[in-house]
Amino acid sequence: MTPNIGELLQSAQQLQQKLGQVQEELGRKSVEGSAGGGMVVAVVNGRQQLLSLRIEPSIIDPQELEMMQDLVVAAVNQALTKAGELAREEMSKIAGGLPLKIPGLF
Repeated sequence: MTPNIGELLQSAQQLQQKLGQVQEELGRKSVEGSAGGGMVVAVVNGRQQLLSLRIEPSIIDPQELEMMQDLVVAAVNQALTKAGELAREEMSKIAGGLPLKIPGLF
């Protein structure tokens, strides 16, 4: 027996509500990425938005500007990777453990 259209629509609406709740939760959670032994730390939320960037003052040297820029990029990229992993974990919870690949979700 196949489900009727009404049941499918209701299931889709419930899934949409759960997705909205997970996205809200992801906005409240944060992860850190660091580089240079913690000299640069980027904090990103689960929606992959950069919240803060801390730079150890001792590495601010005009002679080493390129190194500092590299550390910033590395820290932000690490934090974004962690945020992506967090989002996938949270989304997989509502999908019953199945990997979700919904275009435009993030």
